[in-house]
Amino acid sequence: MPAQNGFSAFNCDDLQFPVLLSVPHAGRIYPLDLTGNLRLDPAQLVRLEDRYADRLAATAIKAGLPTLVAHYARAWIDLNRDSRDVDPAMVEGGFANSLGSAKMRGGLGLIPRRLMQYGDIWKRQLRREDIDHRIGSYHAPYHDLLEQLLSQIVARHGVAILVDLHSMPPLGAEGEMQPQIVIGDRFGQSAASVYSELLAARLNHLGVRVALNHPYPGDYILRRHGAQKRNIHALQIEVDRRLYLDADLREPSADIGDVAAMIAELLFLLIEQARGASLPVAAE
Repeated sequence: MPAQNGFSAFNCDDLQFPVLLSVPHAGRIYPLDLTGNLRLDPAQLVRLEDRYADRLAATAIKAGLPTLVAHYARAWIDLNRDSRDVDPAMVEGGFANSLGSAKMRGGLGLIPRRLMQYGDIWKRQLRREDIDHRIGSYHAPYHDLLEQLLSQIVARHGVAILVDLHSMPPLGAEGEMQPQIVIGDRFGQSAASVYSELLAARLNHLGVRVALNHPYPGDYILRRHGAQKRNIHALQIEVDRRLYLDADLREPSADIGDVAAMIAELLFLLIEQARGASLPVAAE
């Protein structure tokens, strides 16, 4: 399906598989109403991107897995935040009923406010109607389609697994034995642990250092869409950018195809498990 509302939907007309892939932070489009209000050099906003994470979904898309890929930059609006998680200080006249999350207070709410080491991003406060436009034209349609597709997958397959694909900055210096991939399920709240453990076991077998939930358990997309009582499970995969980007963490390296193939392999493991396993409903 062509891009609509700032994102593309692939393989969503015939939902052959019980897995849905989401890539919410891969956007590299910076709208004019963003760039005209920048206090920082636009190149510094790359730090907010899950740089080329869309390329990590390429093998899965070719294999027919339903996938949503965001195109607008995270700096414009963050699809992995609640639409109420707005810093009131960023908005002309304030923002009533802001959630005031820890991430928002740290500068990474629905619309990021500041970057570590660089400071504030914006020259001027935003108008409330501009924020509402971003939510209504981009954030809400993305989540509405996720909900619709997950319901359709459950109706067809009896179970749905949402995999939210991200990339992360290196967790340590080169050579340190830090995780290269983090699997998040919000400590079992958003998905049955069998799925995360399955992925971790496979990655260990492949020689990839993996961690569960630390330091990335998953955020709004998992909280909103994971619903184990309705047989909807939601996982997050965070990939160290050193695995597929160059030394400057700017452009794809020769390894990006192999990493994309590994991601597809993990997704098909989930498909196999979902098709063959009967899982208990999570306790309260």
